[in-house]
Amino acid sequence: MMRAFCTVFALLVASISQAACLSVRESKPKDWYDWSRVLVAADVTGVSQRGRYDVIALHVVEAYKGPERIETVTLEVPQNFWEACKIQRPKLGERVLGALNSNNDANIVPLDVAYADQLRALRPAPIAKAGEPEPVAPAAPERAPAITMQCVRSPVYGATVKVDSCEQASGALFLRGEIVRAAQENSADEVPGLPIPEYGKKFSFAKPTGQCSDIGGKNPSTTGRLSHPCCDKNQPYCARKTDFLIDDSR
Repeated sequence: MMRAFCTVFALLVASISQAACLSVRESKPKDWYDWSRVLVAADVTGVSQRGRYDVIALHVVEAYKGPERIETVTLEVPQNFWEACKIQRPKLGERVLGALNSNNDANIVPLDVAYADQLRALRPAPIAKAGEPEPVAPAAPERAPAITMQCVRSPVYGATVKVDSCEQASGALFLRGEIVRAAQENSADEVPGLPIPEYGKKFSFAKPTGQCSDIGGKNPSTTGRLSHPCCDKNQPYCARKTDFLIDDSR
């Protein structure tokens, strides 16, 4: 069954002989747009080997160019690519710029915030189809009022989650799964606007520590205390949509 939250887009690289060695230091953002047919900012979620190739799994944070709703990219890069282009092999959790051109040649380089802003500024507007009016930029939506709460006063639940998917980035685990057991463990009042774990419903979760390989078996699950992530610290789950934070360190 295809799930809307997980669109997998596999991209294969053929040969380094035709690859261009672009970099964020020497190449302008427009060079990347001109060279690529797929261009994304992403976090590295996996680095493995297959024969003479390094297989780099990416979780897309922002797509500048390419298919709509792309969320996952897998690039196969010849192992001599890094030395030939004088680029360091990416590490788990690293934010990178991933690109693929029409010849299936790939580039993967580190990406900082300033360069990402320049790429975003060059992102082309949607192209109107024949006979349709030019697209009009939608009015900026009104921002919902910020949820004000203290973490110690938010509800805490004891729960078991049946895990559908697991990704590791920036030292944390990001899970998607179904609640199979949940019970509130403290007396805190519900906070309007925050989700409540309900049996049989699926949510997104984060675990500050652990490995995806720890969640195994035919029916993988994890049990712990669920709380709402309070982004008052520089934590990786603050940058991604997370309904609940899982703490199993009891």
